[in-house]
Amino acid sequence: MTDLAPSLASPPSSSPSAPPRLAFVDLETTGTAPHSDRITEIGIVQVDEDGVREWSSLVNPERPIPRMIQSLTGISNAMVAGAPRFAELAGDIAARLRGYTFIAHNAGFDYGFLRHEFQRAGLPFRAQVLCTVRLSRRLYPHYRSHGLDALIARHGLRVEVRHRALDDARLIWHFWQDIHREFPAAHIAGIADALSGRLEWPAALDPDLPDRLPETPGVYTLRNANGVALYVGRADRLRDKILAHFQPARWRSAKAGRLAAQVHDLAWQETGGALGALLHENRLLRALEPLHNRRSRGTAPQAAAEWPYPGPVGIRESRLIHVLHGWQFIGTASSDETMHELLDGSRAGYDHDVYRILRDRLHLVPLLKWDAPPR
Repeated sequence: MTDLAPSLASPPSSSPSAPPRLAFVDLETTGTAPHSDRITEIGIVQVDEDGVREWSSLVNPERPIPRMIQSLTGISNAMVAGAPRFAELAGDIAARLRGYTFIAHNAGFDYGFLRHEFQRAGLPFRAQVLCTVRLSRRLYPHYRSHGLDALIARHGLRVEVRHRALDDARLIWHFWQDIHREFPAAHIAGIADALSGRLEWPAALDPDLPDRLPETPGVYTLRNANGVALYVGRADRLRDKILAHFQPARWRSAKAGRLAAQVHDLAWQETGGALGALLHENRLLRALEPLHNRRSRGTAPQAAAEWPYPGPVGIRESRLIHVLHGWQFIGTASSDETMHELLDGSRAGYDHDVYRILRDRLHLVPLLKWDAPPR
């Protein structure tokens, strides 16, 4: 394991102001499949307000390294035999990457391997990721190849040993410096923000909240400092949709930026599926009348459509059951107890918005039917 004092020159004066904390990362592995192969070496170059720091370590993959990989990297089974296992390094690695933009060449490979290793170690890990392959393609669209060897030749980058983690991480850092000598910092920052999904996270919200957002269907509500609902939304993947509100590269208008700046509270509810999200969104829009949602112009009163069942029905999505009666959405149950409470209190009625949501869908989903609320 090596932990070196700053050894590289500071970025040139044209270096971008954002993102200010960067981690250039490279891994060597036993193969290309994160679910079955393992890491043999990790190298990190951290760049922040305190300068540049380097760290690397061999990693015991707890399995043999194929001969072809040994030949490519120069890392042998004997070299990693006494190295720490990833689980022993996980806490240190997480601390070095926390709060930094994760920058790697073909970042999906390196980030994917790290996510799998952290999962095996029982630790959550998520980072803002920037891929320098994609960055190079955006900056140099007239070139066909954007691999590290192509960048070495194109930019005249210096490298001591290829296919060793710290040396390759240094290469990515050198590439970052070189493009800032060629392009305006604001131009690079704009492309990097778009590629990495940079967040402008509201100060009033818990900074750890992005890591807790579920990647499941649901609805969410954004509120201002006075508790007034600003926006209600639904999503197939709550995390992606919610974070998009705070990613400047994804704002389509100045209004989106103003909305993000007003947010002081965020609440969400998992709904089991897309149909539940539609039903809950409809209920929240009516109850909260959020300021930034597009308002319906209203329609003429509609004649009530006949309810085609003798009693209430339930629609199952994932582990949840959405209860409906007489074209009225009664609620969502997560257990038999809560389902019986909803049924006991249900009153048949007519809601044209619920009818509009369900009229073309009910024949597509399996229904739980009750002639009367069970006791």
